[in-house]
Amino acid sequence: MVKLRCLVTVWLSLLIVGCGPDTIFLRPGLDTPAQHVENGQQLLQRGKLEDACREFMRAKELEPLYVKAHVGLGIALARKGDLAGASASMDQARRIAGNSEEIAEVRKGYEQLETIRRRQTAPPSE
Repeated sequence: MVKLRCLVTVWLSLLIVGCGPDTIFLRPGLDTPAQHVENGQQLLQRGKLEDACREFMRAKELEPLYVKAHVGLGIALARKGDLAGASASMDQARRIAGNSEEIAEVRKGYEQLETIRRRQTAPPSE
């Protein structure tokens, strides 16, 4: 009888723990602007534009002056067809760029934006 009672107690404990809310383990190293920009770049390569925008937006939330987040968001918006939003994001990146590395990043972003703009506005070829 004691074995049965122990077995039932263990079973009920496992049932209660197993049916409880999911435990969320925070990993602060993964919630950084750089990590979100990296995720956004990978999502852009896969064509998952909404998810990429979400990653770049999270990077901006964490660090509003993070140039790579603004550039990435600009590229993602352009690929979605929102050229006005893309230009606004890229202009913001240009305004906050403070060193030569960030300025080069913005320059590359504008070049990509222009390439996307040309593709989207070019007449269809037959």
